[in-house]
Amino acid sequence: MAWRPTQYLVEGELSNETLGRVTGWMQFAGMQNKMTLDLEGDFHRDIRGAKIRFQGDAYDSDAPEDAERYMKSFAEPQTGKVGDMTAGLPPADYVSGFCYLEWYSKENGRVVLELEPDQVEVIGTPIPACESDPVSRKDQAENMADFLSGLAEACGVSNEQVIAIGDTESVERAKKIRANDKIRGMKLLPKDIREQLPALYAQEGKGAKAIAYCKFFTPDSGWSWWITEGQPVLDEQGREIDFEFFALVQGQEREMGYVYLSELETTRGPLGLPIERDLYWRPQTLAEIAPEMFASEQEDRRPA
Repeated sequence: MAWRPTQYLVEGELSNETLGRVTGWMQFAGMQNKMTLDLEGDFHRDIRGAKIRFQGDAYDSDAPEDAERYMKSFAEPQTGKVGDMTAGLPPADYVSGFCYLEWYSKENGRVVLELEPDQVEVIGTPIPACESDPVSRKDQAENMADFLSGLAEACGVSNEQVIAIGDTESVERAKKIRANDKIRGMKLLPKDIREQLPALYAQEGKGAKAIAYCKFFTPDSGWSWWITEGQPVLDEQGREIDFEFFALVQGQEREMGYVYLSELETTRGPLGLPIERDLYWRPQTLAEIAPEMFASEQEDRRPA
């Protein structure tokens, strides 16, 4: 399910000194030129913000024809997304004791290299682990889902028939999210909205004056969610596994309540349409959205 050219690696260098980007090169036996990489994403926290240099064991290949045969279809420029890239050092968010280099290439699909600690040198000073978040497992599940979908399409297999081995629940959920994102043409929680939202309970006690910063709705029914607060849901290792919102909810009636991003991302309405975000929404108070819910509160505030 992945290219694993570790045995043909001669040497290489990867840099995450520009956050959000991993660039570098690798030399493999069986390839005349160096392979270059330009990928979206970051290293894990043990080496994030630094550079790594590594050596392989293919200087004296006993079977150069095998290397040439295996690497023949490997593209020299590799573009795409970072998977899990770690030297296996503390805090060891993914693996411990060895180097794991994974990426999702537009040219070759999923690629994985596994190296021993003495084959890797960390250059520069990584960002302190306490100052950066762990790699999102949901994002990695989406990367895997995208890879599996492409693989299925190339093999003439429908996405519904793809079976993921490993964290099947996460991958299946990610496949639903990607399918819904394609239909709706947007992400429900982009970075700017995420950064704008107050944490849970931050507007507690504000009542009618609490502000709704975004709105989700079902285009094929009458359900809507006006989001006032939200924050990540973390597992025991501190990794984000979901996002929880507090919202004014319009369903069979209007009420305040909690809802998870995973629920909104995977749910479809009665006609099969996914939930969307109102792109034209501007922050409003709850009193402006649902004055009837807060009429008594507004009356109490009027001067005698």
